[in-house]
Amino acid sequence: MLKAGLLGGLGWGVAITIVHLAQGIGLIVALGVPPLTAFAARTIPMEILLGVVVGLLLSPATRLPRGEWAHPLLLAAVWIGLERYVAVDPSKLAMWIAPTFAGLLVFAIGRALWRWKPASAVALATVIPAVTLAIPEVIEANKAPLPVREGAKTAPAGAPDVLYIVMDTVRAQSSSAYGYSRQTTPNFDRLAKEGVLFADANSPATWSLPAHAALFTGTFPSWNNANDETRFLDDKLPTLAETLADAGWQTRCFSANPHISDSFGLTRGFMANDKAWSTGTSARNFSFIYRLIDTTPMGGAEDKGGQMVVGNIKRWMDDRPADGPPQFVFVNFLEAHFPFHQLPHEFVTAYQDRPMSELREINQIAFGVQFGRQLTDAEYQQVHQPLIDLYDAGVLYTDHLVGEVIDIWRESGRLDNTVVIVVGDHGEAVGEQGSFGHVTPVSEQILRVPLALRYPARIPAGSVVTTAVSTVGTYATVLDLAGVEAPGVNQVGSLMPGLDGQDVGKPVLAERFEEHMLSARFNPGEANGKGPLVNPRGRFRTYRSGDHKLVQHITDGTVLFDLRKDPGESTDIAAQAPDKVAALQAELADWQAKLALPALDAPIDAPKGMPENLSAEEIEALKALGYME
Repeated sequence: MLKAGLLGGLGWGVAITIVHLAQGIGLIVALGVPPLTAFAARTIPMEILLGVVVGLLLSPATRLPRGEWAHPLLLAAVWIGLERYVAVDPSKLAMWIAPTFAGLLVFAIGRALWRWKPASAVALATVIPAVTLAIPEVIEANKAPLPVREGAKTAPAGAPDVLYIVMDTVRAQSSSAYGYSRQTTPNFDRLAKEGVLFADANSPATWSLPAHAALFTGTFPSWNNANDETRFLDDKLPTLAETLADAGWQTRCFSANPHISDSFGLTRGFMANDKAWSTGTSARNFSFIYRLIDTTPMGGAEDKGGQMVVGNIKRWMDDRPADGPPQFVFVNFLEAHFPFHQLPHEFVTAYQDRPMSELREINQIAFGVQFGRQLTDAEYQQVHQPLIDLYDAGVLYTDHLVGEVIDIWRESGRLDNTVVIVVGDHGEAVGEQGSFGHVTPVSEQILRVPLALRYPARIPAGSVVTTAVSTVGTYATVLDLAGVEAPGVNQVGSLMPGLDGQDVGKPVLAERFEEHMLSARFNPGEANGKGPLVNPRGRFRTYRSGDHKLVQHITDGTVLFDLRKDPGESTDIAAQAPDKVAALQAELADWQAKLALPALDAPIDAPKGMPENLSAEEIEALKALGYME
C-alpha cells in the first residue's frame, strides 16, 4: 500500500511539475523576461516532494476497487483544491483547473509508458524538465548581444561619479517629502534638503520598461518604441550608460528587477551588471509552489532582492581603487512593488499588526486584480486599507535601502563629488479609481513620482522647483551636471535652469500602449466599465498644462480634468469646457509636431519624423540607423 502510494505520488508529482514548469517557462518566453533558470529549477524538487507526501497520505486509496485510478484521481482532487487556494483569480476556472487536468493526462501517458518500458518513463521524466528549462536559455543565447562600448575616452580630471537610483513603483503621493502624513521617505527627504526637490515630477509611462527606456534615452515611449507592444528598447538611440561610457565613465548596473536586463534592451551600455534578479525572488507570486509555500509559517522571502543589491554595491565599493575612473552606477529597488507583504518583519509591521496569513490573502487578492480579477464591494473593503499599509511599508523599506546606498558613498568620502539622482519610475494605484497596481491606469497616482538631485558643486541645498516637469528630462540633466554633451535626440531638456526660476521639463505628457496579454484577461464589458483612466484596452496619451490634464484614448475619445479642484480625477469636465479642451489639444499638437511624436493610432513600426531640435548631423546619423526617413 505505502509503496503504491509512494510511486503514485512520485508519478503525480513529476506529471504536475512538468505541467507547471511548461506553464511558467511559457510565461517567461511570452513576456520576454530573462530565463530565471535557477529559480524555475528550484520548483521541481519542491513540487515533486509535495506530490510524494500527498501520495503517501492518500495511499489507502490504492486498496479501493480500481485503486490504480482512484489514487491519482484523489491526488488530482487535492491539487484542484490547492490550486484554488492560491489562485490568482478564482473566478477564472481555467486558470486553476486546467493545470490539474493537464497533469492527469501527463500522468496517464507516463503510467502507460512505465508499464511498457520503465526506463523510458524515467528518462522522459528527466529529459522533459531539462529541455523545458533550456528553452528560454536557448532563445536568450540566440538573441543578438547588446553592443559593448570599447575605446572610451578618459573622463576629465575630477569628474564626478553619477549615482542614479530608481525607487521602483514609488509614487509621490505616498512620500513624506510631498506632504504625506506618514514619514515614509526620511532618506529621500534628507537628500532633497541637501540638493533640489522637484515638487511636481511626472513619469512618461506606467510601468518599468517604457519608463526606464525614457529615463535612459531622454525620449518618450512612442518615439523610442520601447513600450507595451514591443517590449524592447532597440539599439537605435544612445542610452545614458553608453553616453557616459563614451565619455570615460565606467558603467555599472545593480538591480533585482528582471526588466532591467539584456532581455529588454535596458542594460545596453553597462560594463558590469550584478543580475540580482536572477534569484527569482521577485517572481514568487507567479509560481504555484511558491504561492503555496508562502501561505505557510515557514514560507516567504524577506524582500524582493533589495538587500542583496545593497550588499553587492558595498562589496564592489570596498574593492574599488581610490584612483580609478569615475563611475556611473545605476540602482533599481523593487521593494514597493507587489508582492506587497514580501518585506522584512520590522517593515511589514510598520503601519499595521495583522497576522501574516491575512496579509498573504490580501496580497493575493490584489495581485489577482492586476490580471483581471473583479472585486466585490466586500472584498474591496477587506483589502483597501491593509494594502495602503503594506504599500507604505514597501515605500519605507525602499527609502531605507536608498539611504544605505547613499551612506556607502558618504562613508567613502565620495558623496560630495557625486551627482546623485533619486527618482520613481512610476507609481502605484492602491484602490484609487477602483484600481490596484500599475501598467493599466494613467491616473496621477501612477504618473506623479518623487524626484530629487544632490550635487553641491551645482545645486544649492534646499532648492525646490515647483513647476511640473517630466522625468524624461533627467537624461539631459545628468549629462548637464556631469559636463557631457547630450548626443542625438533630446525631447526634454536639462531641468537645471529650473533652479533659476525658468519653466523647464516640458512637455509633461505620458503614453500607455496596450499590453495585449494583460488586456486579454478582461472581457469587453469589464474593460469598458473601468472608466476613462483605467481601461486596459487601447492606447492612452495624457497631457498636463497648468491645472488641467487632457486624456486621449484611441477609441474612448478625450476627457479633461481640473487637477486643482478635482485631484482625484473623478469628474470629466470636457463637455463643460470645450474651449479648454481645444486649447490643450492645440498645445499638444504643437508639441507632437515639435518632437515628431507619432499619432496615437500610428502603426507601431511607422518611421519616426524629425524633431525640430536636431542638428543636421544628428538627423543624418539617425537616418543611417534606419530610425528616421
